[in-house]
Amino acid sequence: MNTPLAERIPPKARILLIKLRSIGDVIYNTSVYASLKKRFPDSHLTVLVEPASLDIVRSHPDVNEALCFEKGGFLKEAKFYLDLFCRRYDVAIDMHEGTRGAVMCFVSQAKYRVGNKYAKRSFLYNEKIDFSDLKPRYPIDYQVALIKKMGAEFDTPMPDIHFDDVSRLNAEQLLRNQGIEKGEAYGIVHCGTRRKYDQWQFKKFAELAEALPARFGIKTLLTCGPGEDDQAQEVLKHIQGTAPVFLTAPLQELGWITRSAQFAVCHNGGYMHLASALRIPVIALFGVVNPRVWKPLGDRDIVIYKEIECSPCNSKTRKPECFDGDAECKRRIEVDDVLSAVETLLSRK
Repeated sequence: MNTPLAERIPPKARILLIKLRSIGDVIYNTSVYASLKKRFPDSHLTVLVEPASLDIVRSHPDVNEALCFEKGGFLKEAKFYLDLFCRRYDVAIDMHEGTRGAVMCFVSQAKYRVGNKYAKRSFLYNEKIDFSDLKPRYPIDYQVALIKKMGAEFDTPMPDIHFDDVSRLNAEQLLRNQGIEKGEAYGIVHCGTRRKYDQWQFKKFAELAEALPARFGIKTLLTCGPGEDDQAQEVLKHIQGTAPVFLTAPLQELGWITRSAQFAVCHNGGYMHLASALRIPVIALFGVVNPRVWKPLGDRDIVIYKEIECSPCNSKTRKPECFDGDAECKRRIEVDDVLSAVETLLSRK
């Protein structure tokens, strides 16, 4: 009978956990760090992510090192892979399941290269794990299943986000610079999205930002992610009266700012998962993606989704207006829908 993998891993193992892709995927992945370190308490855990997600893992107390892969030219990437090989990991766990993650797992030449038995590139692993009997259903289930099969135990898995104190002080200063003192109530309208075809119309964001202070007497922060400033500027162009406070910040500072908000209105995406993981009530605007699978995890979160014939969709079924930022699934979401959701959230406090 084969010895279970957990019993073969040395007590002071150097473990590499590979989790590329988007911010939302990495946020869900944080749910496994504590359990992994509890199972292997003397191990050294390195988590490998891409630049957009580095702030999610670099301050986590159970992560000894956050390693960042940046795409670039041949020489730059070759140097990264050589460094990965020279680090001499005992265990490499591919939780990305794409070609790049599987190749990284193989290049590490760790004694135990672990991955999903049914991944397309599973031939690059020497420890192929079948977790289909756990019947994962939601994204977080898939994160947990593989680590469970390695002998880790979980109670109620949830994302676990940590930010450093320097970022907290920077966030507090950013708010003070905008006239928002510590303890003052505000709501967040996060207008940014990487997918233009999933954009709620800028004019509606502007109407919402103006209506919130008038209806609820609460300050409104208009935010967006890195590289999305142009979207916020489009919203501001439609403001008729007093402009909301516009604030853009690195991810950790944005996380601290979000943590103190009364609620956050946003698209489905990385920021939605971040806000929900920080236990902030989220009003999530869904369109191209099925919320039954990708909905936020908080018990106070509200999903607004107009289930039309072509939603959820893909690149072949999207209409021309979707790529112009005027998708029908989002156009059917009215400002009053969001205001009603905000009223529901605030009445629960």
